[in-house]
Amino acid sequence: MNQKKRTALTLIGIFIGITAVVALMSLGLGLKYEMDRQFSLMGTDKVFVAPGTSVGFSPTTVKLTQDDITAIRSIGEVDWASPMIYKISQVEFGGEINYGFVIGIDDTDAPYEVLMESFGVEYEGGRGVEGDREMNIPFRYYTADFFDKAVNVGDKIKIEGKKFRAVGSVSEIGNPSDDSQVYISMSAAQDIFGVGEDEIDYVYLKVEEGVEPSRVAEKIKKELRKTRDVEEGEEDFVVQTTEEVTETFGTVLLIVTIVLAGIASISLLVGGVNIANTMYTAVMERTNEIGIMKAIGARNRDIFLIFLIESGILGAIGGLIGITAGIGMGKLVTIGAAAGGWSLIKSVFPYWLIGGAFLFSFVVGALAGTLPARQAAKMKPVDALRYE
Repeated sequence: MNQKKRTALTLIGIFIGITAVVALMSLGLGLKYEMDRQFSLMGTDKVFVAPGTSVGFSPTTVKLTQDDITAIRSIGEVDWASPMIYKISQVEFGGEINYGFVIGIDDTDAPYEVLMESFGVEYEGGRGVEGDREMNIPFRYYTADFFDKAVNVGDKIKIEGKKFRAVGSVSEIGNPSDDSQVYISMSAAQDIFGVGEDEIDYVYLKVEEGVEPSRVAEKIKKELRKTRDVEEGEEDFVVQTTEEVTETFGTVLLIVTIVLAGIASISLLVGGVNIANTMYTAVMERTNEIGIMKAIGARNRDIFLIFLIESGILGAIGGLIGITAGIGMGKLVTIGAAAGGWSLIKSVFPYWLIGGAFLFSFVVGALAGTLPARQAAKMKPVDALRYE
């Protein structure tokens, strides 16, 4: 009975560690795969230009100007360029007030529908932004996460107290922040935000077909240094291609995933220590048995392998239980995230993750049992048979 209890407690350490590693790795990989999918929808022919030191919706006092836009559009290999401005604003509908990003888009170079599709979302209904007082919002996804009542095409909405009308819909991206964004025309945004033409937060552009985006990005940097009168290495703006942004996100996610998995692996170390302790106890309890095996011809190597394989099997059993629990936990997190509007968070279980986790648990068990196995193998038959 005591041996069974020790074995159960030993398995718990491996089980917890493998569960955490599998669950965390699956979620990290799922998020990376989903982000890669989103960027692949955008295509590899896009370039992002933003003031400051990073691409993204992050506050900065530095702005791009109309001179910068003119310089970008003057580059022959740029197909179209769309300036944008954005702010967290008050949005009111049906008596409810919420706050989210309101984004003003300039569709001078390309139709609104084309711009939205290039963001990695599909244009699903209604029509695009036309005129200074109309807007497009992903109303299908406001129902649960933003407003209690669904917003439909034709409904009136207030932004910063000014009336707008919903005129279209775009597909879900997968997180509440992006799926609650409001898109309006550039002139309307400048009006409600009270900003001028030289206060641009972001530029999104497409290079001509067959042109290398990285080459265009370098040309943009060169032109913007001239218009903004800055030297190389002192830029107050950043230019990145879709591929570079994807790599940046991927690297950050990979580092976070590895760190979390590393922390979770500490419990595997504890499990290994428990296995070693269990195997040492097993060697002591089975000393007479070892003596009998050696007396009838078992070699040191045979005894060593018996205990080594036994400890490896302990680790493997704990690993199998942990893998099953990790898969279940990953799927539960995915279901919970989807219910909260975070469909971007998904768990994936590639064969190498499952196989690697199982092999790792076996190796941890086997390594933990190495010293006890050596101790058992070195016993002299006469001493083992006399042991009580």
